[in-house]
Amino acid sequence: MKIKLIPYDSFEIATGLSPSQIEFALNDNIEQTKWLRISRDHKVFQGSITQKGFVVTRIIHYRNSFLPIIKGTFKSSSSGSTIAIKMRLHHCVTAFMCVWFGGVGISIIATSTAFFVNDKARYPALPFIVLAMFIFGWALVSGGFWFEANKSRQILLEMFKEQSVHG
Repeated sequence: MKIKLIPYDSFEIATGLSPSQIEFALNDNIEQTKWLRISRDHKVFQGSITQKGFVVTRIIHYRNSFLPIIKGTFKSSSSGSTIAIKMRLHHCVTAFMCVWFGGVGISIIATSTAFFVNDKARYPALPFIVLAMFIFGWALVSGGFWFEANKSRQILLEMFKEQSVHG
């Protein structure tokens, strides 16, 4: 899977399983969310399941603020079921990164304007430092999100024993 510019992914899984079989497979792999997890004996995901879908995150034993929140909905089709999956960042992380990129974007404009309009020799590297901060923020979000999103996608495909049909 290639890395996209925005940390958001959606795809569909076509499976021969019925919605009740999907729910059973999910129950085998999802447990309730816990704030403190001491044991390493657990299921793959944590979250909630309803009759129409699920909202989960993968259980990891390290800190990653960019861990995807996975929302899935399933519906019957002629050959089984289709599971629509959407992966996104937590809303608080998205808000923080908007503030980060907004501040860095304003700094890029301000330092570039000052660099080209005023004294270029005074702070010649400043626009490049601010640009590096923008690239660092994007790489941090993309690396953290896509590393986990690709793992989760493979686990979901294996869980339902099918290949993604869209996305």
